[in-house]
Amino acid sequence: MIQVPLTLPIRAADGAALADLVFQVTGRSPMSEAARHQLAARLTSVSFASFVVKPWSLVADPGAPQTFYVAIEGKDPWLLHIASANSPASALFPKPILIGRMRTPSGVEVVVNAIPFGPGDEAAITTYLESLDRAVKPRPQGTQSLFVAAVGNPDGAFGQYRAVLRKYGLNVAALEVENTQEVAWGAVRNGWREGYSAMGVTRLAAADLDAVRTARSASSLMDINWDLAGPGLTSGLTTAEEIRVGLRALRDENIAVQAVTVNLGTKPGEAYPETMEALGAYLEGTPWGELAGRVEWQAKGKPLTELRERVKEMQETARQFGALLRVMGDPGHGEGFLEALGAGCAGRLYYRLHPEQPVERIAEMAGLLRG
Repeated sequence: MIQVPLTLPIRAADGAALADLVFQVTGRSPMSEAARHQLAARLTSVSFASFVVKPWSLVADPGAPQTFYVAIEGKDPWLLHIASANSPASALFPKPILIGRMRTPSGVEVVVNAIPFGPGDEAAITTYLESLDRAVKPRPQGTQSLFVAAVGNPDGAFGQYRAVLRKYGLNVAALEVENTQEVAWGAVRNGWREGYSAMGVTRLAAADLDAVRTARSASSLMDINWDLAGPGLTSGLTTAEEIRVGLRALRDENIAVQAVTVNLGTKPGEAYPETMEALGAYLEGTPWGELAGRVEWQAKGKPLTELRERVKEMQETARQFGALLRVMGDPGHGEGFLEALGAGCAGRLYYRLHPEQPVERIAEMAGLLRG
């Protein structure tokens, strides 16, 4: 049953104008990424008073000709159903809100409905994923990639992932958000069909080899993150030999580890030192005293050079066993640190954002981390 409220969620004229654009870019051809590109390009010179369009979410109804869906952001988030007046009614989304049966500026008679489409609208999100566009679902990306994992605001994160893809040709999409429904919602609204990792949702952090063995016994489907970082400033630096010995032992038991969280010697909220003088004060009160000698003798007094080479050795070791290094982000990580980290990992890294690192910086950080 179609509902007709006293107050419409969007202006009918805006709905008709958007429908006109949708029919212009899709024509009578099958739905394609080219149509979404055209819609996005057209929207740069067109605005609507009552909503903002999410052009990459545009999708055709596979069971109804000349019927399309596109996400918008008005006072609330909605999914618009746009159809030729001659198309059969769709039963995919029950009780849509009728915006109007009207003619577009080009003279096409259309019907426009609105469907509530917020992160809490589970049934609508599931219907989109299962009946309209399964390509938006998460897909494993493997361990030969750079990931910049967001821990919140998936809608904003996917927008940044698209910017990275457009600028660098890299898919760095990963999310560690407990609410998987919110993640799916963000992917739909941003039309993210390139695949993304949801490592943090099913990944178990195991602090020692016995914990890794227990995790594998508990679930054969569990992705395992071997956590070598330890509790804050009380743990020693992770070494390549530590990674090699542990991963070899696990491999001998047919246990695969997908990521190894490492301790690089960073302090919460503090910038990593870039000079020998700064390093001395930085190391006070930490168990990382050996860094001073390594930096002085092996890296000619340059802490970031030593960091890059140390990370390179660990990354190459982990890669031999099909694993990525996983580094916990921090607001104190500056450009120099991120560049050294990316160079050492040769662009193969799982970098988890800190909650205080805004997703709006994902594109910037990916540029520094790409090696």
